[in-house]
Amino acid sequence: MARFNYIITIHNKEDMIAKVITAVLMCARDGSRIYPVIDGCTDRTEEIIDGIAANFEGVPVTKVHVNDVHELLSINAGLRAASHEGSGYNIVLQDDVILADFMLEDKIESVYRTIGPSLGYTSLRLGANFKKDALSSREAIPYCDYVENVYGHDLENVTSIRPGQLAFRTVPIKSPVCIPFELVRKIGLYNEELAPYGHDDPEYALRCIDHGYRNAVFPVRFYSEVAWGGTRKNPHPELNAIIARNMDRIRGLHSGLLRKVCSNPQDLDIIDLDGALGRRTP
Repeated sequence: MARFNYIITIHNKEDMIAKVITAVLMCARDGSRIYPVIDGCTDRTEEIIDGIAANFEGVPVTKVHVNDVHELLSINAGLRAASHEGSGYNIVLQDDVILADFMLEDKIESVYRTIGPSLGYTSLRLGANFKKDALSSREAIPYCDYVENVYGHDLENVTSIRPGQLAFRTVPIKSPVCIPFELVRKIGLYNEELAPYGHDDPEYALRCIDHGYRNAVFPVRFYSEVAWGGTRKNPHPELNAIIARNMDRIRGLHSGLLRKVCSNPQDLDIIDLDGALGRRTP
């Protein structure tokens, strides 16, 4: 069976971290590993994690320490600490996401087996396509054709999809997301030039497309209230400037590929996986 690594980026979440990690433990089967990335925590987060790890010996918990580096570098630190040998998947989630899907690992493994080796970077929450003028415009978030898991944040002007469906989209958006071990071996980690955060998803998605993969959104059941997220409640004061800067960097790094993606029809397929594969809705 495929192995799973759970990369959890954490900053001062003593009020929620027990629920987050306990939910992961309920999803994890033999061979799974949990990598809580303790990012500059100054509260009781690490003490709580130690207590949980002492009581659940069946699933190894390997703590990773970083010094208040924010999300992108935290994820990369967790991915570097994890093994990517053989067949398996990294589930990357933030400290405000409580997984709640029965047999989650079996479902992830099944969808990759069903779709085949072309399935690449997958969000379990949200995805979009690039607008046709994404390369030439100065728009900081040049997306369209959004699809969102029904357990997401109920965004406006977004197509909702439910567990049991899969929507192909150019850009999967965190969190949670799934990164197969194969992608880490072939494509590497997130681009750290984009740190501390912002648009690491589209840059990674473009590299996947360049290697022949199709990206997607595959909904699973989870809970993540807007009020739980520190970044959403107290965004970095330069967040918008960072996002605009990073989109310009992507335009420079991947101009030819972005032009090719935007000049051709992007995926709009939504596939119903509850029964036989093949029933599509435009």
